[in-house]
Formats: sequence, structure tokens, C-alpha cells
Amino acid sequence: MAAVTANNVLVGAPDQATTGAIASAPLGTALPTAVGTALNAAFVPGGYISEDGLTLTPDRSTVDIKDWSGATVRRILESFDGTLAWAHLETSEESLKTYFGDANVSVTAATISTGKKMTATLGAFDLPVKSWAFKLKDGLAKILIVVPNGQVTEQGEVSFTKSGAITWPVVLTTYPDATGKNVYIYTDDGVFSA
Repeated sequence: MAAVTANNVLVGAPDQATTGAIASAPLGTALPTAVGTALNAAFVPGGYISEDGLTLTPDRSTVDIKDWSGATVRRILESFDGTLAWAHLETSEESLKTYFGDANVSVTAATISTGKKMTATLGAFDLPVKSWAFKLKDGLAKILIVVPNGQVTEQGEVSFTKSGAITWPVVLTTYPDATGKNVYIYTDDGVFSA
């Protein structure tokens, strides 16, 4: 039996330096399979995320099989849905593309008389399915969450106030990959052998 270890109690801080801890890439991009693996250059980081962080929510729906007397004799999985949710704290090209969809954000480079301009549009259209990577750390311990197939399916309410930052909240729905898995979680406890 394993002993309890306080070092196994982790926080979910973002693992970021100059890039964001949440990145997306076109579907089919080579995916990392371990913590510390460099992300493929196609992954684009999304920038700062709000202090509420990242939420992973698995949702399993089951159906009971009952015998003649009405007793439950088995419970089987009817459906599974896994979602991740976060809010972008930056209003940047990357965050707007996550919120509105890549095809719905146009960018005009800065000139000598204007800054970089962006136009984003909302409408009745599906957002793109992409691959996603989420990097977290607690000291030397690290976590990598990989979603091979994920689609932003919910856009949260955006408030424009003087007293707070504009955030762009989204919910990412995960779909199964070729092996039937929606989400991969890789860890490294940061404890090296002698």
C-alpha cells in the first residue's frame, strides 16, 4: 500500500513563460505524448487566461438494466461528454479566433497611422474542430492535457465594463480520436531518481 504523500497534492497553475498555457493547432497536427515534449510549431498559444483557470468536466450518462423484480442488476454507459472551459483574459488575435472561430476574425497589420485592426463576426455557424494542448505546473511537477479533437461549442457572456477586464469565455467539447479517447492527461511528478 502506498503511503500518503503531500508532494502529490498539486495546484493547477499555468505552465507558461512568454507563451500561453493553452494552445490549439489544426486537426491532424502531431500531438505530444508526454510532459516536456515540445509542442509542434503548428500549435498557437492563446495568451493569458483569467484567474478562474481551466475546468475539465466529464459527463457520463448511464442506463440501468433491471430484472423482473425491478432490482438494478447492471448499469451501462449510455453517453459520454467531456468538456474543458476557460476564459481568455487577452483580447488578441488568438483569443478572438478561439471565441469567434478562425474564419470569423480578420486582421489588418498596423500602419504608420493606425494600429493593428481586427474584425470579428458572430453568426449561425459552427466553429472549427482543432487539436488542443493545456500545460500546467506546480513547482517541478507538470501536467499536460491533450485533446486530439476539440470544438468550441459554447461562447460565454462577455461584459464590457470600466471596472474589469474583458474576458472571452468558451467551452470546448471533446470528441473521440481514432482509439475512442477524448482527453489524454500526462503527468511528471518532478522527482528525479538518484
